[in-house]
Amino acid sequence: MSKFQISIGIIAIALVSCQPTPTPNQINATANPATEKAVSYLRSQLKLSPNVAIAVEAQKLQPANTSDLCQTTAPTQDGFEVALIADNMRYILQTNQDASKIEICRSEDAKPETTGKYTGAGYTLRYPADWKAIDLGLEPSGASTVIFTPSRDVSENNLSLENLLAKMQQNQQPYAIVSRRKGKANVSDGVANARDLVTIPFDFKVKGAKNGEKKEFTVVTKSKSGDKDSTFSVDLVWKVKSLSLETDSFSYTVRYFQPDAKDFPNNSTAFEQFANSFALIP
Repeated sequence: MSKFQISIGIIAIALVSCQPTPTPNQINATANPATEKAVSYLRSQLKLSPNVAIAVEAQKLQPANTSDLCQTTAPTQDGFEVALIADNMRYILQTNQDASKIEICRSEDAKPETTGKYTGAGYTLRYPADWKAIDLGLEPSGASTVIFTPSRDVSENNLSLENLLAKMQQNQQPYAIVSRRKGKANVSDGVANARDLVTIPFDFKVKGAKNGEKKEFTVVTKSKSGDKDSTFSVDLVWKVKSLSLETDSFSYTVRYFQPDAKDFPNNSTAFEQFANSFALIP
């Protein structure tokens, strides 16, 4: 091996080993000349204005062919692979060693996930990605209860279902309860003082159920307020949307609670996210 080849190898190792791990939030965090040129190349090829930020998500050494950087033939020289994000799209570029040749190999959607997938006892659903799921466990009968809430300060540790609900209601945060039980579904099961019930037509057979109902109603709960020396109860009004399904073995209920307050934005689409994505596992 010639001294020239050895020098090239040392330079390549130094370029990679000395770089901090880039994150998607690093704007123009170019770590070597190849990456800088890749950023400039992408901007020119896509005709992006200077106001459009380009984030360096990742960069690594990549075997790349000098004439076909996207590797449809066997590589002959190490180069660089650079992942860039612009306008919610991820672009994978490859360069040769000195970035005299650059190609955009592929692109993909880089938008953050807005929903997460949850697999429960006999069902799956999708819920808002910034919410948390609290699984209260599977009972010997096969019954289960899972709570979904955006309240990060709500923990399932050493708390009963009743205490969890009381805490969420006190915080006046929306929440959803998904339950599975033996026997017939009851839309108002576990909900006291339900009023103003409205039935919403829907085809429960689409969900693979033998029976089902979809309803809206209002409930009023009591919450303590004040300090330790002076406490009093206040009425909290909740708008509730409910989906109940029955199979031969179990009934499933999805209930979504939203505070009925003037300063609370109406977010009925959150219930639709739970209800529309809810699917029974055969």
